[in-house]
Amino acid sequence: MITCEKCNGLCCRRIAIRIDTPITKKDFEDIKWYLYHKNLSVYIDNEYSWLVLIPSKCKYLDKKGKCKIYNKRPHVCKISKVSECERNIEETKVLFKTPKDLEKYMKLNP
Repeated sequence: MITCEKCNGLCCRRIAIRIDTPITKKDFEDIKWYLYHKNLSVYIDNEYSWLVLIPSKCKYLDKKGKCKIYNKRPHVCKISKVSECERNIEETKVLFKTPKDLEKYMKLNP
């Protein structure tokens, strides 16, 4: 198992925001719009939740990947468990980096 000390703050270098599971063609078109934006991706996790992945480093992460506000960190940081860290589990079931990735998925999953 990778500990926080060995991880270098991967969870502090991106934000994953849950979105509604797409049902209609319009829903999928909306997700395609996300994928037109530079550095954004969308993924389906192991619980079949859909999330937008936004690369963005926390401004309180130092060069060694340590939290500079550890004692005042937000609740979401406090409840994070090393055992559930994405370095320790295969969280991503399907990853969409481009609109073409999504289109392929749509063809295979009508």
